[in-house]
Amino acid sequence: MSFFHQAETWVLVAFILFIALLVYLKVPGKVAAMLDDRASKIASELAEAKRLREEAQALLAEYQKKRVDAERDAVNIIEQAKREAEAFAQEARAKLSETLDRRSRQAEQ
Repeated sequence: MSFFHQAETWVLVAFILFIALLVYLKVPGKVAAMLDDRASKIASELAEAKRLREEAQALLAEYQKKRVDAERDAVNIIEQAKREAEAFAQEARAKLSETLDRRSRQAEQ
């Protein structure tokens, strides 16, 4: 009978009663349900994050393509401006030369 006089025995009995109470109140099922809800919420957040990442990558690719196109357009515009400036300079040289020749002839007359 010394078994019931030991404190460890009553701690064991209290622990067993506590576990029985938890099982009776269906705490493990509620905890499992909460964990399942949390897991599904995390899974949906991960799916959303994946979708947002893919969308961001698509936008990045689009903007990189636009940047390349804009750089190509800028090079074309610069080349066109150089051609026009060269043509204008040649035309101005020709007109200046013509004007100088005409003035020289007027001066000679």
